[in-house]
Parts: sequence; structure tokens; C-alpha cells
Amino acid sequence: MMLDQFATRPAAPSRRSASISMGLLAAAISVSGLLTLGSCGKGDGAAPQPASSAATPAGTSAPVAIPSAPAVTQQAAPAEPPASEEPKDELPPITLDPPMLDFGIVKPSETKEGVVKLVNNGTKELEILTVQPSCKCTTLGDDLSGKKIPPGGFVELKTAMKAQSAPGGKRADIKILIDGYSQVLVVQMKNEVSLPIRVSPSYLNVVEGNPKTGRTVIESIDGKPFSICAVGGKKPNLVGFDPAKDAPRNQYLLEWDFNRDFEPNKAPRYWVIETDREDSPLVDLFVRHESTVKLTPLRFTDYRHTFGRVEQGANPEVVVELSKIPEGQRVVTVASTSSSVKAELVSSEVEGEITRVKVRLTPNADFTGLLYAGVVFYTNSQQGEIAIWGQVVPKGHAGCLGR
Repeated sequence: MMLDQFATRPAAPSRRSASISMGLLAAAISVSGLLTLGSCGKGDGAAPQPASSAATPAGTSAPVAIPSAPAVTQQAAPAEPPASEEPKDELPPITLDPPMLDFGIVKPSETKEGVVKLVNNGTKELEILTVQPSCKCTTLGDDLSGKKIPPGGFVELKTAMKAQSAPGGKRADIKILIDGYSQVLVVQMKNEVSLPIRVSPSYLNVVEGNPKTGRTVIESIDGKPFSICAVGGKKPNLVGFDPAKDAPRNQYLLEWDFNRDFEPNKAPRYWVIETDREDSPLVDLFVRHESTVKLTPLRFTDYRHTFGRVEQGANPEVVVELSKIPEGQRVVTVASTSSSVKAELVSSEVEGEITRVKVRLTPNADFTGLLYAGVVFYTNSQQGEIAIWGQVVPKGHAGCLGR
């Protein structure tokens, strides 16, 4: 059954009228058959008897007895079922408490749980037919299908929403269909994925036809001052701020120019901002550009993968998920496209339609700074590439690299 559409149901035919009509028709056939009998008989419908042997006066005729029709016993017609009612083209009398689940600012890939009360404000019991989330990021608690809500009562809808890995806002909803109503209830949910350092907007939209210059706000959520060390591995262009003269702030305005800051007509999928915050050393902006949209036979559930900040000598590991790998196929190896880091396959596990692949990265022993590398995943017959990035610093180093 579609949530937002009901098929038209024709009214149920009247069983009573049909029963009465059939009963009268049967009685009429019975009476007609008795009236056509050619001999006398008893009024009780017995078989006809032979004529009496007594003489009959001349010129007279013996009376002919016409049998009376048997009494027609009319059986009680079955009770007529109530006519089917069309669903009301309106929302059911239910209040959502709260009207929206706002999970606020959450960490990348963090899961938050919430509860919404469905309060019946009507005078009749209401039955929940089905509950359907809008995306795979949302999971439900108890199955409420068939659950009934008494007048003045309520049921609790328990749900959980997993945040995306990339910074930015996310919305989802849950649709609820109530018996007797064609319009669905919608439970709305939202969150904002952010690191302790937030960028706004969280992306650069430089596809063909859009401006190639702009400004982006970079700020700390807790209001603490911090320093921007580099953007894309280069000195940042900050409006109204000179790091040689001015003290660190809690908010900056970054001026960017696509033709100046990137290679000719080419950009990385994520533009990385380096800061001196220990809890947020790397912040990324998604770059919307023709060069960042790469079609691949393999389907990755996410394209944002970072190992954060590590010290020299570390071997960070990253888990990458692929969906719907063809039957009989599996990830057999991985390889780095950069000479600065080696990638190796640690494990590959299948759970339903998802294949989770753990990759170990080994940066070169003398490498320090921002590491941004492509990693290619190979199956029996296909391959696909994603970017993995992070920062490698000398042991014991804190703050901006190079200071």
C-alpha cells in the first residue's frame, strides 16, 4: 500500500436486498406450479384423490376444488454489513510531541536516538497501519504496525538517525499511515554534522556557470580562539587578518579563488583546512566541480575518509564500505596512487549488501605535512578509487606544522 495514496474501494453490495429478492422469486415459482395441477386435492397440498362414485344430477358439474397455495415462510435475511467507508482525505487527529527531532550539532557518523509521542486527540481509537523512514540513515525501534492508540492516549515512536560523515546539514523524515485517513503524518528529523571547527557553507559550488570566487566562514563552535595554519597545503587568504600582527580569533573569513587556489580546471574532491586545534586539526570542504565527480563501477557508501593527525611512524587504518558488489565478486587488493604512502588490505567482511574493507596506510618514514592520496579498490573484475587524507607530524609536535 502506498503511504500517500489509497485505491478507490467500491461500496459493498446489499446482501439483504439480494436475499429478499431471491426469496420472493422462489415463492412465486412454487405457487405457479401448484395452480397448474389438473385434479382435486386437499388444501394441505396432499396428492389428488379419485372422484366420488355418487351420482351427479344431470346438467350439473361436480365442483372443482382449487388447492390453496402453501404458506410461504420468509426466512430472516442476514444482517446487512456496514457499508465500507472511504478514507478521509485529511490528517488524523494526532499530535506529534515534539513536532520535530532536532539533534543539533553532531560529530561525523555519530548516531543519535530520539522519541516522539503520537497523541490521539480524537474520540475514536486509531490504528497505525505502517511506519516508513525516508532513508537508510534512519532506523526504528519497536514495530508499531497494527498498534492502536486509544482516545486521549499515546504511543511512543523510537528512532535513531546516523549522521553523515561530511560536514553539513542533514534532514530525514518518518511517514506514518493511520487507518481511515489518506494523508500521512510526517515526523521530521534534522542534524548538523560539524567538527569543533565549523565551516559555512560546508562546500564550494564551482560547477560550470557558477562564480569561481567567494568567501567562507571558519569558526569554532565553543568560541575558543584558534589559528588557521594552511588551506589546501598553502597559506590561507584571510580577510582582515594578519597572522604576523593579529592575535588568534574564534572566527575567520576565508577568501577563495578557484583559478588561483587550484590546478587549472581541476580540484580535489575535498579541500582541507589545517588548524592548531588538537581536537580538530583538519577540516574539509566538499568541492563541487566537474573534475571531482568520478564515475566508478564500484559503489562506495561514502567518499569522505580521513585518518586525522598522526605522528611519524604510525600506520593508521581506515574502514571503507562498498555496497552491492556483484555476486561472486570480492575485494582482493588495494593500492595507493601516491608515492608518499603505501596502502594494503587488512580485511574484507560482507554483511548483507555491504562489504566493509579495512585499509592500512603506511606513510613514508620521512614524510610530514598534509597527505592526500587516492586509494584504488580491486575486485575480481572491477575497480574504483576514493581519496583518503590526513596529517603526519613529527613525534610530540603540537600546533601548526612548521611553526
